[in-house]
Amino acid sequence: MKNTFLITMCDLSLEALKAYPPDETRILMIESQRKWQALPFHRKKMVLGISAMRHFALELQRAGYEVDYRHEPDFASGIEAHDHQYQPGQILAFQPREWGMLQILQRLSENLPLTQIPNPFYFLPREEFIRWADSQQNLRMENFYRWMRRRENILIQNGKPAGGQWNFDKQNRRPPPNRAYPDPPFVEPDAITREVIQTVQAQEGFWGSADDFRLPVTRAEAWTWMEHFFRWRFADFGPYEDAMRRGDWLVTHSMLSAFLNLGLLHPREVVERAIQSAEEYAVPLNSLEGFVRQVLGWREYIHGMYWYKMPEYRTVNYFELERNLPDWYWQPDKCELACLRDSIEMVKQHGFAHHIHRLMVLSNFATLAGVNPLRLSEWFWAGFVDAYEWVELPNVLGMATYADGGLLASKPYISSGSYIHKMSDYCSDCRFDVHQKLGENACPFNYLYWYFLDRQREKLSQNPRMTVIYRLQERKSAEEKAAIRRESEHFLARLPQGNSDYHFQYDAG
Repeated sequence: MKNTFLITMCDLSLEALKAYPPDETRILMIESQRKWQALPFHRKKMVLGISAMRHFALELQRAGYEVDYRHEPDFASGIEAHDHQYQPGQILAFQPREWGMLQILQRLSENLPLTQIPNPFYFLPREEFIRWADSQQNLRMENFYRWMRRRENILIQNGKPAGGQWNFDKQNRRPPPNRAYPDPPFVEPDAITREVIQTVQAQEGFWGSADDFRLPVTRAEAWTWMEHFFRWRFADFGPYEDAMRRGDWLVTHSMLSAFLNLGLLHPREVVERAIQSAEEYAVPLNSLEGFVRQVLGWREYIHGMYWYKMPEYRTVNYFELERNLPDWYWQPDKCELACLRDSIEMVKQHGFAHHIHRLMVLSNFATLAGVNPLRLSEWFWAGFVDAYEWVELPNVLGMATYADGGLLASKPYISSGSYIHKMSDYCSDCRFDVHQKLGENACPFNYLYWYFLDRQREKLSQNPRMTVIYRLQERKSAEEKAAIRRESEHFLARLPQGNSDYHFQYDAG
């Protein structure tokens, strides 16, 4: 009697199944209609996940596995139908990456022989992260990152960090480069992907278009994409990782997160290959360390924090913000702010924009505008090809919006227009003037920033990292403060309302 192994969209790795040979193991894969319809997902995100699953099913069959690939109303129905048909001795599943799927599997395990095994798609098992977190007084990522560097002996020389320091952030804040990079190795859709595109394009309730989908959907294609990044962009990744350039959705970034989060690549092999590539292509240490920090540090930390704080993390809203997400986030062509319009357009077109667009434009504006952080979180989850709740929820509610009150970040990531002006080329082509603080043509980030600080004075003025800012605010005259309030309230009153046609069902599946 064979056992069954449930493989979800995030488990697409033959290496992860090496302890479960084909002669003993049948594979169950399920396309759940309820899961696909749970959020207004980006069509490119849908095509990427479904096509990658279908390609992996073929890869499993070529490796000798029997695959029961099902199209079902939901995961529970599919698992129960499979159990009724095959009556396996045991149904195995990797620990799911999201809370909703965990609830489904736990309910099924009450009546089925279903067992969860440790998730192998991270450096650190979640249980070990929880032990680390319980031992800490401060849960900052930097402490975790240094612990992980030592634990894994990565970029450590004679017990000390390579280059004599743990990170090189101060070297990695240059404005956009005046150079072009070769396009990544896009993949022309094969018959499988074309069929998925046709199906997804025809369905209502999704966002964006997949007509021009050309992303990798197999491990081999993802590996080629990774190698191209290491060859052509890696050396510049560090200095320009915070830079934004109009119309450039990658700049020096890799978008490997999309393939890591499907299981097509493993973080350990990505970090190992990064270290090898740094030697091959003479990549400076600030670029290598910055990349390693994203994978070994930030990705592992966010995964751990998600499981450490769920499910209550879904409810945090430190600033008690209640505005719905403006319709601009779904229809960027209506937005007059150049930086916000272009950042949203990148997401609508590609299902991706790099972390500074996410942090200092998309989230910064939403926070200053008083948007409920959970509404912003839902949009990230739905719109980005690399977003799943485990990764976007702590990033948005913790890092980007300070909705957890400082668990992840030491201060809110908000700014006036000056930061965007420094790190991008947006302001020269914007209808608003970044140098103007008040008035019809003033950059809205400028007055919304001070208006937000004034409204949240009680919660932020005692924060040591905000002391200087609040001293500057205190120097403003009563007339200037009144003008800031008046301009902000006028702008916010004209913000377009969110799209009520979209629906969000968190734990559907």
